[in-house]
Order: sequence, then C-alpha cells, then structure tokens
Amino acid sequence: MKKIVFVTLMMADDMHKRHFPVEGNSFIEYPGEVYYAENAVLAKTMQADDDIKIILLHTNAGDKAGSKNAKLFKTELNELNTVGAKISFEEIEAEYVVSKNQFKTLYKKLIKYLEKDVELSADITFGPKSLPLLIFSTLQFGEKFFNCSIGNVVYQKIEMKGGKPVEGTQLLCDYTPLYLLNSFTNTIESSSGENAIAAVEALFED
Repeated sequence: MKKIVFVTLMMADDMHKRHFPVEGNSFIEYPGEVYYAENAVLAKTMQADDDIKIILLHTNAGDKAGSKNAKLFKTELNELNTVGAKISFEEIEAEYVVSKNQFKTLYKKLIKYLEKDVELSADITFGPKSLPLLIFSTLQFGEKFFNCSIGNVVYQKIEMKGGKPVEGTQLLCDYTPLYLLNSFTNTIESSSGENAIAAVEALFED
C-alpha cells in the first residue's frame, strides 16, 4: 500500500529512547523502545509491500536540532524496517509558523506531496501549535480531492517536572477518532443545528 506520513520533529537536542504504551488503540503499540513514537507505530504496522513516504517537518527554532533529529528519525526507522518496506524521506524546514504568509507557504508545500488513493497518517507531537492545524487541513484536502484514506494520527504525551520529562509517564495517544470527528462535522448535512446535534448524539451512542 502507498502511504504518506507527516511528522513534526523535536527541535531540542535531547532525544531519548522509550517504550510508548498506547491509549486508545493497542494494535499500534510496539513492545520495544524508540526515539520517535511514530516509528513505533510504523514498526508495528508496516508491511512488506508498503511504499511509505515520510514528510519530516522541522522549524529553525529552539536548539535548531531539526536536521540532526531528522537524521535520527531516518536511521531508526530504517533499522526497524525488518519487513523490507520501501521507505523514502522528504524534509521541510520552515520558520516558526506564526504569520498568514507563512501559513500559506507551508500549506502549499504540504498539499503538493499528496497523491491519489494513498493512506495518510501523521505524528503531531512536536513543533509550534500551528503545525497540527496545517497537517489536519492537509489530510482533509487529501480526503476530499485525492480520495485518500486516513491511517493513524498520533501524539506523544509525557509529563514534565522542573523542565525535565518524568520517565514512566510517556503515552502514545491515538487522535485518529478526533480527526475523524472533525471530518464528520465537515461532511454532515442537516436542516438545523438541533438536528445536527441529534445526529452527533446518535453517532456517540454505545
């Protein structure tokens, strides 16, 4: 299967290997330790016939370790690729995205990576808060205009104390249902707000 994965990279020069328990989807939980949670997902789910393009996004903020961390991501995933999947990488380095022009420039770059009938996934853990919004918009663009499906949207959580991560608190959160809820909201049609709320309540019935 052809897959495209958008990954936001850590800007600090402080990566550590960890096991990432999964909240919400045990199917993507990898038993080993990795630097990047997305690599744990890929190690658990990729198949021999997969053709995977990884889009690595980093800004020139923080410790400016984006290029180093991109190399770390690539090396780790290639080592985890025991099934022989085809993997390629693209890097996008951008300013810390805060202005309208920066939003437009990065969004246009992201949507140009889309291809017809592929599976889209994302890791939205790191980077400025604007990146997840841009990535979500890109996934929606792919669904609507390229007939793309959605794989996994994940976020790596870890508690901090005194500016340092607390070991043992790490968790891989599967935000795919949250993304799909947004897609549902964009596609639902209703004669009134009340009827739309009723449709959501029916969707969420156990």
